[in-house]
Amino acid sequence: MTDYSQFEASIKSGIHPDTKRIRKMDEITGVVLKQRKESKIICVICIILAIALFRFKLALTIVFGLLALFFLWRGTGQIPDSYLNEIYEEGLLVPGIIVKTQPLTIMAIANLVAHDGCETINGCYNLVVKNLDGAKKELYEKIPCSCFVNYSNGFYHSAFQPHPLHWGTSNKDEITAALVALEESNKENTQDEWEVLKRIASQFPDLENGEIVLLDDNYMPFGRKTHDSDKYTPLNLETPLKMDFSAPPAEQYKKPGTQNEKNTKEADIPYITMDIPGKDIYNKMIKLAFNHNVYQYISRHCEYGPVIVAEHPGLFTYISDQAQFLEHVHNSSISLEEGEYPLIYEKCLITTKGCYKDGKLMPWDSIKFSVKFNILDGIKLCLNDEKFAEFSINFENYKSTENMSKLEVQMVLHNEALHILEFLQELQSLY
Repeated sequence: MTDYSQFEASIKSGIHPDTKRIRKMDEITGVVLKQRKESKIICVICIILAIALFRFKLALTIVFGLLALFFLWRGTGQIPDSYLNEIYEEGLLVPGIIVKTQPLTIMAIANLVAHDGCETINGCYNLVVKNLDGAKKELYEKIPCSCFVNYSNGFYHSAFQPHPLHWGTSNKDEITAALVALEESNKENTQDEWEVLKRIASQFPDLENGEIVLLDDNYMPFGRKTHDSDKYTPLNLETPLKMDFSAPPAEQYKKPGTQNEKNTKEADIPYITMDIPGKDIYNKMIKLAFNHNVYQYISRHCEYGPVIVAEHPGLFTYISDQAQFLEHVHNSSISLEEGEYPLIYEKCLITTKGCYKDGKLMPWDSIKFSVKFNILDGIKLCLNDEKFAEFSINFENYKSTENMSKLEVQMVLHNEALHILEFLQELQSLY
């Protein structure tokens, strides 16, 4: 059983839980109780088989004897009343609403921040239930829930599980009082969390029971995960086929997690001072890279040159290696138009007008970038679903990853991938 002794809820339900009702109604703890009951039955069956086979098959007797001991261990013990009550008395009070009536489904939202000073991350938990005695069971009915969180390490809780207060009490006045408390708390949020739940449920209609959608500090989704997993499936890892610069950045790509970003002054940006062709374009590219915190990726490339197979800390650009970059562009036999300048050259050449693949120009409105990432391989950049570049991840802007949870390390990788996408999205604006 998880230890929640270090968890202190900021707002609690205020109800007086009915233990008998919890044992009967709570479907989350009910699963544990059912498993223990089944284990006891299996233990008895194994003992009977072990006795029956004692005279004939000693080896099988030993096997069933060991199985009996295992299921005896698994089936012993009860969930104490004090723990069941604690879920509803000491858990965090969170808003939930019914998002489906067939099957009856509740979605609840909880703040996953474990330490002050971090960017807010919320989780929306999808809970499919068989019954909710005392509720009207109507679409978008507000259901207050109490929850405990899962915490392993780092600045965030990895997950939570909501327990509807209807499972813990039949007292309608106490449930109404909890709703009033949630309404007051909701006024302090930047968005109405009841409406956020409706939007997320509509946006992710295929969620399974126990799945959580992770939201950034703007209540925009950046990942989805199962309750018992340390990792999540990232969202928003590709640019649109037609890039929409009119849409606010918060509606395009979401940056999960915390980052210790440097505030760079204009005077500190290493602009090109030499009078060279394309100077203004390259300086715009440098500034754009600083705006999106990716300068490290465009200013460094393979330390042994672009042809040798070695660690690649960045993209191959004019800024990363002027001489070799221009030499490779010249040897590509691609004829650039007047006023067109090369920007990135990996498996194909990206210029201010688009991308050259097999010698043919693909204009910007036909280009889609996407990324894949993991701690071992770094970032893999794809252009129209084909790998275009692969390079290491820069951790310099972050605090030590040694004390991060697996969830937070993944958020750092995700964050860097989104920085790259934002940068690539705006490259066409240089022309």
